[in-house]
Amino acid sequence: MELYSPERTPSNLIDDEAIWHSFKNGDKQAYATLYQRYFNVLFQYSLRITGDRELVKDCIHDLFITIWKNRENLSQPDSVRAYLLSAVQRKLRRQTTRLRSHQNDIEAISAPQLSSCREEQIIEDQTLLQQKHVVNKALNALTKRERQAVYLKFYSNLSYKEVADVMSIGVDSIYNLISKSIETLHGELNKVPATKL
Repeated sequence: MELYSPERTPSNLIDDEAIWHSFKNGDKQAYATLYQRYFNVLFQYSLRITGDRELVKDCIHDLFITIWKNRENLSQPDSVRAYLLSAVQRKLRRQTTRLRSHQNDIEAISAPQLSSCREEQIIEDQTLLQQKHVVNKALNALTKRERQAVYLKFYSNLSYKEVADVMSIGVDSIYNLISKSIETLHGELNKVPATKL
């Protein structure tokens, strides 16, 4: 993949806005220029979030693959640099959360269950089952779209903007939908006696 060079590139394509516009139109040279121009910036910034250099490289590569695949649907950002920094930060946070969750799952599986007696374990299991039942019952009080919004926001850790993109509705509508969902959940959970929670 060849990169832009001053002698081959018209001066109006040297600025980020023009390069982004060309990239959106499928210009592979513009895409390569974005990668070359911002890889080190993104790498140094990402290392402040996590010291895992391989994870950082993977997230940056994944980001560039994602924007290439979705280039036609991307808007023109006010600042290409800010857009890419924000996007890589979201990817890193999601990935580190996912890795932490997997690590916790592995530790939970491998850690011996130390219970002073079988009866205590049975009580713990029943309490957990009861709590899950209460939460599921509260979630079932939500509409299908409310459940989807809650899942994307709180279980998939997406931003409000990302939830809005996934659900194809405005960000303001997502704020309202999630706010209403939380209100409904509080109402449902408040109906349950404290002993069951």
